[in-house]
Amino acid sequence: MDKVDDKEPSLLRNDQISPCADNDACSEMKRKAILAMSGQEFHALLEKIQSAHSAICANNIQDSYLLPDACDKWFNAKLDRRLPFQEKHAIQQASILGNLETLGIIWSPDSISKTSIHSEYINGIGHGKEIEQLKSHLKVVEFGAGRGYLTHMLSDCYGIKDIVLVERRSYKFKADRTLRQTEAINLERLRIDIEDLKLEAVESLKGFYYAAVGKHLCGPATDLALRCCLSEQNHNKYVSEDTSRGGNHPYIKGLAIATCCHHLCQWKSYVNKHFFIKLGFTREEFCAVTWLTSWALDGEHCSDHPNGVKVGTNLNVCKPTEDAANVHDVGNIIRRFKPAERAVLGLKCKELLDTGRLIWLRELGLNAKLVNYVPAKVSPENRLLLASNG
Repeated sequence: MDKVDDKEPSLLRNDQISPCADNDACSEMKRKAILAMSGQEFHALLEKIQSAHSAICANNIQDSYLLPDACDKWFNAKLDRRLPFQEKHAIQQASILGNLETLGIIWSPDSISKTSIHSEYINGIGHGKEIEQLKSHLKVVEFGAGRGYLTHMLSDCYGIKDIVLVERRSYKFKADRTLRQTEAINLERLRIDIEDLKLEAVESLKGFYYAAVGKHLCGPATDLALRCCLSEQNHNKYVSEDTSRGGNHPYIKGLAIATCCHHLCQWKSYVNKHFFIKLGFTREEFCAVTWLTSWALDGEHCSDHPNGVKVGTNLNVCKPTEDAANVHDVGNIIRRFKPAERAVLGLKCKELLDTGRLIWLRELGLNAKLVNYVPAKVSPENRLLLASNG
């Protein structure tokens, strides 16, 4: 992967202050920077976003709404439920796990005997061992774990026994108590910021394969989690190491991360700056893109569209007339947007950010894809970043 200087030259005028310097930029700073643009600069940015999206993101995201059979007991009241149950969250959790299962990263109990389905995986890393033995070597790391409900479903439905939860905040009503009551489960909760976490220092992961998961990993937390698992240095060092031969490093087998809160993304932590620089965006324009993502979830623009607004909708406001291009008040230009146009622009910005992450994973040699894992009516934040390693 090409090296990129994080301090890429700025194209700001001397009288402007960058919201995307070395420190994190808050949403208000990003908004003020956009309002400080001239009308011509703002329209040029919109055209750049449209052009980049058309060139890179067209038909890049497929629907993959999955409710795997393994999770049936969560929906059929067959589980002695000692934790709060909300169907919309359970649907999201089940689809994340179903997509992981489709990648061959985890296995439902019913598939354990069907070793032919996993023959390629077994021959690749198991050297003919029974799949149950192989499964026992897979650990799961949940980033931004919160109360741990995603992991709770994973353990109940897929029999995962070794779990590491990563969460910087303290929560009540965690799933930990229920999980710890099962003697076979080894649960470790790390109260730490993802930015400070080094997985190779976690003793319980040394010499094991693991899957990384995260449900609604907000803004830069997605990028920090990706770097934590797959920094270039770690990836190049670990990818060739066979843990079945006694390696001491954790080895990522796959990941499923539901992205969200793109308006919080930051230049300094984003994994694929080169992607935006190559498309002609400056640091300041990147910050503007992140702020505009909030329009995807702004107001009731999805009310007439049960599956959400389609990003292919034409944005006439992004094709300014000569008079519009000379308007200096960006606030007035923004007020001309129809709700659906705001939604489409916001969705395009979100897709650009997630596509950059997708390309970064592929450049590291992973088999990666981006899917809509639940309908927008279940959650408008419905993008899932998937990858398998080998």
